[in-house]
Amino acid sequence: EDALLEAFAALPRGAGLDPEPPRAVAAPAEPRIIHEAMDVTQGKLSMGFRCATDDVPAMILANLLFGGTSNSKLFMNVREKLSLCYYASSSYARSKNIMTVSSGVEQKDCDRAMEEIARQLTAVQNGEWEDWEQDGALQAMLSSLTSLPDSQGALENYYLGQIATDAGETPEELTAALREVTKERIMAAARSAKLDTVYFLHGKEEA
Repeated sequence: EDALLEAFAALPRGAGLDPEPPRAVAAPAEPRIIHEAMDVTQGKLSMGFRCATDDVPAMILANLLFGGTSNSKLFMNVREKLSLCYYASSSYARSKNIMTVSSGVEQKDCDRAMEEIARQLTAVQNGEWEDWEQDGALQAMLSSLTSLPDSQGALENYYLGQIATDAGETPEELTAALREVTKERIMAAARSAKLDTVYFLHGKEEA
């Protein structure tokens, strides 16, 4: 530490600036649609949603029900039953309060895939799932939290994420909070998700 301080002591230092506090950004009235062509053989469809909820545990479970596990609605319906995507999953970024969908689709299936993805989100918003689906989503998250101490890197990433979002709960406290989430809270959290941007990358020959 002393050596580092000495090495950096000669460097010029400007005035310290406090970072801007995070601010919520609402989704636009109409989502932005972006198409891009490249030398790819498989199309990539991404959809970004802004989530206007402060109920993080409920939003975590809403995302898992929607597309966060192999038993999710995106995987079971859009990918398996309808075969519209090579893959389809969603992730929730607590630090930005956004949910993103990532999928691989053919150009001809893009519009229908978008419609089905939106339909599955609506199903979560309306509470259209079985008890086993919610329990499976909960158990998947609890298993992930329970295994954190097995990896020093995973534990570090967890607490870095907590610091970045000014959250202070331990894995045990988040586990307890997740167990208390009701179906109604999940529905309310999911209803806060509004489509912001759609991005589709496809092959040049399909443009």
